[in-house]
Amino acid sequence: MRARACWLYGCLSAALNNEDHLRHVLNSIYANLTHSDLPVRVEAALALNDLLKHQEAIDFLRPGLEVLLKTYLKIMDDIDFDELVNALQKLVDVYHDEIAPYAISLCTKLSDAYVRLISIKGTGEEEDNETCLTADGLMTAIARVL
Repeated sequence: MRARACWLYGCLSAALNNEDHLRHVLNSIYANLTHSDLPVRVEAALALNDLLKHQEAIDFLRPGLEVLLKTYLKIMDDIDFDELVNALQKLVDVYHDEIAPYAISLCTKLSDAYVRLISIKGTGEEEDNETCLTADGLMTAIARVL
């Protein structure tokens, strides 16, 4: 139910125009980043990405950027998902001026994930297209961080 709620708020992010409601949604979704169930954490991360359309959300997440980046990377350790990599890329784009202190650790973790994916992707007919897309997204994210 939590995962579905996060997903729904991500889908309806453009319609949120009440600041109090948006703050409440941001608090709730941010709290779900540490939920025990992986689907809830993934949907919360994706929903936060969608909410970055609002300046209020950008300002809300700025003080916790380090924790947010570590959380995204932890989720990426648990699941290889190209949409999650795209969400991380958007975080890097939105907070491009504040990323420098985290650049080394971000690039290290992203490159580790890339090597892990490349080693399991298979070859020829066995090649997994989803894994290839995720690996490509990881390289793009590394390039953006740099």
